[in-house]
Amino acid sequence: MKLICWFEIPVKNMQRAKTFYENVLDVSFDMQIFGGIQHAVFVSKRRESYEITGALRDVSECDKEIFGSVIFFDVNAIGMDNVLRKVEQFGGKILMPKTLLKNKLEDGRITIAKTYIDQQSGYVAYILDTEGNKLGLYSHG
Repeated sequence: MKLICWFEIPVKNMQRAKTFYENVLDVSFDMQIFGGIQHAVFVSKRRESYEITGALRDVSECDKEIFGSVIFFDVNAIGMDNVLRKVEQFGGKILMPKTLLKNKLEDGRITIAKTYIDQQSGYVAYILDTEGNKLGLYSHG
């Protein structure tokens, strides 16, 4: 089991950020819309798979405080509901409750996404730890 399973990097200008990472890291991207938000998922140009991958996350429309990069913890072994029950008990804050990952297709249809994490459908949540760090949680149920 990997404790860290995904990352997100917030970007204000998706094309500029993609150009930077494509040229600096020699990667390509799979463009997706998750939860109505444009994501550019890191993929290998050489058809090898990454142990952990993530995405650039478009925050150009965001009028709230922008957090830095977010890492996601795989909480399948202990259960997301169990983790979320403890967050506020121990001084954290739930920023986004457990949410099913969905993908919006170009024709407007919504599908349940199979994640780049493990090719299964899953749920995510965002929390704030006691030090002000935004963190993600991922699980299958």
